[in-house]
Amino acid sequence: MSKIFAIGDLHLSFASEKPMDVFGASWAQHDERLAAAWRETVADEDTVLVCGDISWALKTEDALPDLAWIHDLPGSKILIRGNHDLWWQGITKLNALYPDLRFLQNDCVPFPDGLCVCGSRGWGLPGLEDYGKQDEKILVREVARLKLSLDAAARANAREILVAIHFPPAIVPDLDSPFTALFREYPQITQVVYGHLHGAQAYRKGIQGEHGGILYRLVSLDFLRCKPAPVYAFDAPLSGQL
Repeated sequence: MSKIFAIGDLHLSFASEKPMDVFGASWAQHDERLAAAWRETVADEDTVLVCGDISWALKTEDALPDLAWIHDLPGSKILIRGNHDLWWQGITKLNALYPDLRFLQNDCVPFPDGLCVCGSRGWGLPGLEDYGKQDEKILVREVARLKLSLDAAARANAREILVAIHFPPAIVPDLDSPFTALFREYPQITQVVYGHLHGAQAYRKGIQGEHGGILYRLVSLDFLRCKPAPVYAFDAPLSGQL
């Protein structure tokens, strides 16, 4: 039985020196711990959703060592963009790099049993500190991009939709947002996974648990202690090619 796992915020930097342990002990040797847990947990026939903030690189060529590192790990990978993924440009070229890396943007990834994986970066929400007019423009654009992905799943006659987004789609205590409103338009959505939040205080701010029939799960790397979380199981093995 093959599975789908999820984890966000890999924050790799093999092309430059950017140690993550400056952000706390939970980030010490995080790449080594992640690789060990990934190889122990994920099989070749499995799929891993990488929920943004993949690499600290500023240019695509500088991100290549990080993407090669991900490629060398077991399973197929579906990647979405995070706010730090400034290297993410030229989706066609990115999707031509490796057969097991699918960079998801404005479309969906269908699976044989009727599941579709959708996703987008998302953005910060009104009410957050430093939210301004420029953020409002980006938020509207990101909601539209996620809708393109969900519409692609609807055209593919998805029986069930799993959404991967980088930013939390809602913030406690107000769990209504442009993203949760969009999700209500697609009854096929059963689960939403997201990253971006770091540290115990931040963990409590993101929507978690079941709301409106949708399960929301935080999967940032430090929250998961560097171990990809299983989020879906198939009855039959997949091909491993996306």
